[in-house]
Amino acid sequence: MAIAMIALIFTSNASAKDILYNGSIEEGDGYQINNIVIDVAEVFVDAGTCVFKVYDQDELIHDKMLNEEDSYSFEVEEGTIEFTLDSVLGGMVPRATMSITIDDDDAVYLDKVIDGGHDKAEFSGTPELRITKEISSYTVEQGEVITIKVMVRNDGDGMATDVRFTDPKPAGFILQEITLEEAGPMSIDKYEERTIYLYKLQANEPGTFELKPTTATFSNEADLDFPQATSNRPVITVTGEEKVPELEFSTTMNARSVQRGDDVEVTIIVRNIGEASANGVVLNIQVPEGLDFESNSANIEMINNVPKVYIENFGLNQEKEIKYNIKPTEVGTYTITAEYSYQYDAGSSGSEVVSGDFTTNTLTVARGDTDFLFEQPLYVYAVPLVIILAIGGWIFYRSRQYKY
Repeated sequence: MAIAMIALIFTSNASAKDILYNGSIEEGDGYQINNIVIDVAEVFVDAGTCVFKVYDQDELIHDKMLNEEDSYSFEVEEGTIEFTLDSVLGGMVPRATMSITIDDDDAVYLDKVIDGGHDKAEFSGTPELRITKEISSYTVEQGEVITIKVMVRNDGDGMATDVRFTDPKPAGFILQEITLEEAGPMSIDKYEERTIYLYKLQANEPGTFELKPTTATFSNEADLDFPQATSNRPVITVTGEEKVPELEFSTTMNARSVQRGDDVEVTIIVRNIGEASANGVVLNIQVPEGLDFESNSANIEMINNVPKVYIENFGLNQEKEIKYNIKPTEVGTYTITAEYSYQYDAGSSGSEVVSGDFTTNTLTVARGDTDFLFEQPLYVYAVPLVIILAIGGWIFYRSRQYKY
């Protein structure tokens, strides 16, 4: 029993309809649902019948005679509409008492009784915006200026209202001049065409660029929103040499030959000899065993025991000195290698990374002046020390005897 009740409830919900109208309409009048009009064309009181004519704007799509308590349904874009003739009434002007339903009233933006039927109805129409983006040239040299023109035409059968345009400017270009810019809100009548944007762009870097589309949001006269309209996407090829940074690294040392334990000052000089700025410059200084790294430079920090230099942005013709000290702890011949990397914006290709390394000149470390003291065998120092201690002890002993 419970299962049967649940099934009945779900069946009732699935077949439920939204009631748009329940009342009487005089002969010659009609009922409008969006752009659909149901006319009460003729009422035959004695026969208990009525002729209904259904129009889609000015086009007759259904012509039906119903008896009392009969129904008729038809499909339209908004869903299934059904009307039922409940009764016919006489008088100076005969009337039909009827009910009208639709399976989903969310799509209904206009429903009302129309005096005079479909001939007196006002239809909102369906606007259809076509946006065209034109460019003065599809191939240009770097530095040249092109003209962008954006036009719109309403190819629909109704006015577009509350029209608002968005026109994002492309990367790789510099806005030079705006002659016309009408972003809205505005109304565009059916079959109307107008220019919305007119401006000039300068090509700033070589590459192939697809312009972003111009878009528009709009409604019709019944305030019904329509899907966004989108323009074409012209492609521009910009020729010319790409401007890139080029970092040059050089090193100097204040001495090339030192003794163990001496301090050596190392200087790194960084120059940008390219035509663009470099970003995220990183230097990792690789100090070999036998050398101790010493530095009080604010540009250098120790990360995982590796001296590291970071420069966020390095501009055109910029030059920078980075200094640090090393102290040799072992005799030998040494070079110090630094690994570098930096990035730059390559336009449509995205970000490019350049990396490499460079090495200092050779540093020769010799023994210090006192190194020989630590290189003798232990007994060389132990025997004289024992003799000195023995003599000191004997003198102390004799001095005690003379005292007493």
